Amino acid sequence: MSRLPLAFVICLVALMRVPCMAQTPASSVSGAAILTQSLNASGVGQSPGLAFAANGTITYFWGGEQVQGPATLRARGHDQFRLDANLPEGTRSHAVSRRAGTRKEANGKRTEIPYHNTLGLGIPSLPYASMAAALADPTFTISYVGLVESGGRQVHQVRVVKNFPNDRDPDGLLAGLSRTDYFVDALTFLVSKTEDLTHPVETITESYSHEVELADYTVQSGIAVPTTIREKVGGQTIWEFRVSTITFNPNLSDGDFTLP
Repeated sequence: MSRLPLAFVICLVALMRVPCMAQTPASSVSGAAILTQSLNASGVGQSPGLAFAANGTITYFWGGEQVQGPATLRARGHDQFRLDANLPEGTRSHAVSRRAGTRKEANGKRTEIPYHNTLGLGIPSLPYASMAAALADPTFTISYVGLVESGGRQVHQVRVVKNFPNDRDPDGLLAGLSRTDYFVDALTFLVSKTEDLTHPVETITESYSHEVELADYTVQSGIAVPTTIREKVGGQTIWEFRVSTITFNPNLSDGDFTLP
């Protein structure tokens, strides 16, 4: 009996889990199709209106020290997010609502998050609502970057950019600030990482990579939930949140995303 070509066997095995895209030019792969498959795999589907409240423990990594405490994450839709951390010195809060953001330190000091650092923000702990919103909005360009390696896994890199009218963004600066890359696991089709750029408060001419790593997924109420969430800036871990409980579609209002 003749033997099947090795490449054919590899593709046949891969097709049991995922499309055999490694042999397909990136130009023929649809970024929108990858995001759609990811939404389906997550259980979120095409709705951008997901809301949730999650409790757990957060660890901040500051100056070589680790500061830990209980914390709560809340989110509604694709553009409202809040993190409250109860640390030994007091409560530290971070809230973004429709591109307006505020940070409040444990000592009560408030800092407004500049617009150039909120333009690309979605919901860092569960990015699927942001993906669904981009798929439904024709002003977004969704492109497939390629199959890359991240964290020892093969992932599909998909880039999402919001386009603005020429009179508002003649040089494409706002579009660049809105760019978000999604890294979708090639086996599970769940998002393993998102990446965009962050900038100092006073300028947009200096940029740092901003990553949110999502790991240790579990299924809660039919939705795949990452129970380990890790934020990095410039390759350095800023905080790590471990989810203990999550509730979907709680009764949240705009006031929940405004710091007192």
